[in-house]
Amino acid sequence: MTPEQKRFEAALKERLAERARLLIQADQRVVGMLRDAQLQISLQLAQQPADWKQWQLTRLKDQIGIVLAAMGQQAGTAADQALRDAWQQGEDLVDKPLGAAGHSIELRLAALDARVLAAMRTFSHERLNNVAAEALGKIGQQLGLVTVGGITPFEAIKAVQALLETESTRRATTIVRTEVSRAFAVASQDRLVQAAPLVPGLGKQWRRSGKIHSRWTHDLMDGQVVDADKPFLVPNPGGGIDKMMCPHDPKAPPEQVINCGCIAIPYLKGWAMATPGAKPFSELELKQDGRKAALDRVAKEAGRRQE
Repeated sequence: MTPEQKRFEAALKERLAERARLLIQADQRVVGMLRDAQLQISLQLAQQPADWKQWQLTRLKDQIGIVLAAMGQQAGTAADQALRDAWQQGEDLVDKPLGAAGHSIELRLAALDARVLAAMRTFSHERLNNVAAEALGKIGQQLGLVTVGGITPFEAIKAVQALLETESTRRATTIVRTEVSRAFAVASQDRLVQAAPLVPGLGKQWRRSGKIHSRWTHDLMDGQVVDADKPFLVPNPGGGIDKMMCPHDPKAPPEQVINCGCIAIPYLKGWAMATPGAKPFSELELKQDGRKAALDRVAKEAGRRQE
């Protein structure tokens, strides 16, 4: 590996570590906001009379609605900032490694289309507000059961806590992870297309997430290389092939993108790759996911995967 390639690989590794930190931080912020909302709502419910007949449903629901609306706005603001950071990081994923390798393109290319990012920010904010609205509706159902004697106040409080701890948190974090990853992927894809005329042989390589229970179809894609302006041909679990310009492609069906952790990284033809082809599965992956073990065995027999 040449000195230019080593600098390229080091800069690429740094950019990917930055992306990982951003995803973790965004996830932690949203989870923290949901926990704060859960605590406030639990306190409101605990202050209600022990006699369910005295519960004032309308006022209580309004109070809870205020808490959840504030949570939705705060989560939307946090996601908004994360998307903007991810957009810049996606651009840097192309600019910085190529610059380290001697291809100074950063100042020669136009800014990416900000309208695309604006649309993503609006979509993410709306989806997080929907999480809050749906949570309020389900909490209202529990409170209604209390006021008609269907369940005890204690049972209602437990149900509300479970709703916020599991369902709402899972939905909110899924939205944040997916949309932040999408902003990163789309920005890097658009930058690759911009840079391709200035950097001969510039392409992209699909890299799997490394999750234990990832999509086997995405594991199958790992290591594949295409030109910067060409799509990856990704098998759909339900059958057929989806043309995807990058992981999290906005045009791809939901089953290909929700909670996906894959990335597409810049690739220069003629350079030796740090990991040619598919990355080896870890022992933990092979032990805990039988599909990966089967895929690994078949791929090795065909000479497409390393030990």
